[in-house]
Amino acid sequence: MSDLAMALDARAQAAVGLGLFRQMVPAAGAEQALDWRFTARRMMSQVTQPVTAPIVRHRVMWIARGIARRARKLRYLDDAILFARIEVARQKADLRKPLARPARHLLALLCVLTERQLGFLPFRSQIAGVLVLVSGRLAEMETGSGKTLTASVASVIVALMGERVHVITANDYLAARDAEALKPLAQALGLRVGLITADIEPPDRAEAYRCAITYGSNQEMAFDYLRDRIRLGGEVGALRLTFDMISAETPRGAGISMNGLPFAIVDEADSVLIDECRTPLILSSTAPPDPEWATAAWQLSDALEQGRDFSVEPSARRIELTASGCRALTREAEKMGGIWRNTARREHAATLALSARHLFERDEHYLIEDGAVKLIDEYTGRVSPDRALSDGLHQLIELKEEVEITGRREVLGRMTYQRFFRRYRRLAGMTGTAREVSAELNAVYGLSVVPVPPPRPSKRRYWRGRILGSERAKWDKVAARASQLHAQGRPVLIATRTVRASEAVSARLTEAGLSHELLNAAQSGQEAEIIAAAGQRGAITVATNMAGRGVDIGLGLQVKSLGGMHVILTELHEAGRIDRQVIGRCARQGDPGSCEAFVSWDDPLIKSFGRLRLLMRLRGPRAFHRAQARAERLHARARTDLLRHDLRREEQFGFAGRVE
Repeated sequence: MSDLAMALDARAQAAVGLGLFRQMVPAAGAEQALDWRFTARRMMSQVTQPVTAPIVRHRVMWIARGIARRARKLRYLDDAILFARIEVARQKADLRKPLARPARHLLALLCVLTERQLGFLPFRSQIAGVLVLVSGRLAEMETGSGKTLTASVASVIVALMGERVHVITANDYLAARDAEALKPLAQALGLRVGLITADIEPPDRAEAYRCAITYGSNQEMAFDYLRDRIRLGGEVGALRLTFDMISAETPRGAGISMNGLPFAIVDEADSVLIDECRTPLILSSTAPPDPEWATAAWQLSDALEQGRDFSVEPSARRIELTASGCRALTREAEKMGGIWRNTARREHAATLALSARHLFERDEHYLIEDGAVKLIDEYTGRVSPDRALSDGLHQLIELKEEVEITGRREVLGRMTYQRFFRRYRRLAGMTGTAREVSAELNAVYGLSVVPVPPPRPSKRRYWRGRILGSERAKWDKVAARASQLHAQGRPVLIATRTVRASEAVSARLTEAGLSHELLNAAQSGQEAEIIAAAGQRGAITVATNMAGRGVDIGLGLQVKSLGGMHVILTELHEAGRIDRQVIGRCARQGDPGSCEAFVSWDDPLIKSFGRLRLLMRLRGPRAFHRAQARAERLHARARTDLLRHDLRREEQFGFAGRVE
């Protein structure tokens, strides 16, 4: 083949991928400013959601009733006729009209195929959930209502109507589990299913993103997008990308993994779209180790005294230097010389060192594994092996724990989760706990929350909680309750917030002679086996949030007749939604179950967000709920401030050609 022919062939291959490549352009309206209109949308949402949500719910439930009735009539069709009808219905259905008759007929046919491929026909509530997702809304479905199947059917119908789908979950475990569960249905229709996890190499990632349906965690997909945007560089517009792809010898898009942000279905949406948004996505490279800087910064902080030179604000996770502290740093810097005579540098370094001392606790915010500091995701309870704190804070924690000091992270690019998800052309989601943050979801993402009733009435019983005077008294009470229920043969799940708390209650159970399993970030190798055994007769399981979202604990034989699983909350989370998720591990899908909470005045929630300790004790349980409400208000403000800062930063630095 001549050089000219090879060049023409290369151009032809480039032109074939041009349509996908241009999809890296952000969706229209993705960069809406957080001005007075944002506040107005949020306030209007608080007023209108209680009115509009029931109307939409009644409509989709009425449509779902008709689809379920039609699906039962179509069950007699043989496979050949069923697939032929699906093909005809696929060509008539239009994603822009997801509730129209052609789309309804296609969904009814898919319900029949789902029963044949996966073994069960979707409930009416699951069909309603599919309709909510396909119409670009957020479905609030009770825990145990079958959200996995709902997302599977929704992703298939969207793919059949011609749009690629990203199904985004809270972690790699759920992504791999759900992708595997969907394969029989998708493959029967000729749809490829891709999977993105931390151990997938770049060439395989590119192939996975070109599948009709791609599963992955929010972290993996967001960082892939950020890497590709950095690789593209500068402004990314449709015309510019078209010209570059056709004319450049080496197009900027060569080697990118993703091919745009099409239709996203976000599982556990409140966790992904709300809880994860307090910290930005930062893509960085590692500089050579500099232990001298960390040692000098630690030495600066040694010269400061809490109360006189600095104050600690646990609720805001912030260190504030006083005037006395600044003077003390100046005196210390005169002895050290060099860069430490620069006021901004020394005060920033000292603040980081104080943060490492007072704001980051071992086995709560991080753990030591294989001689390295590894961060713990506070919402999932899992280790985040590839994440590190920036600006040298990670190295200061390594110095504190006396492990090998690694290189500091140099920022290559950053963006927030809010900006990432707002760039999808279409966005939908589902969760069991969204009503508390429905106004924020609507204002930031344009997602209206539609509550979907469960397929069966809940049989969960709420036992009266107890407030104990100390942490030790709380563990004693938890052990006594676990022993009582174990004697009855009921399985018990003891939920904790941190690795440290899980190990403390595990030690108390061991003292009491109670056999149990421990599941936390430090012992996650047998996660699947521990969860599978947690619902068996007499089982006692101590777990962090790893046994929370998306985890389905099956009950053993005769356990239902004994009353089902019992969940014990050992402290309240900063967001009440997470407590509801943990409680949702029991009494799923109409099974019996019960739950209760044992908390103490020593809990971190009260220490960080409570006020006037004596007055709180007089108020009793209300003190915990008020502290929880205060924490949620502060977190909501932090998320809004972060997004506003990110948008302002892009506007200020956009002239330099760097958009991320």
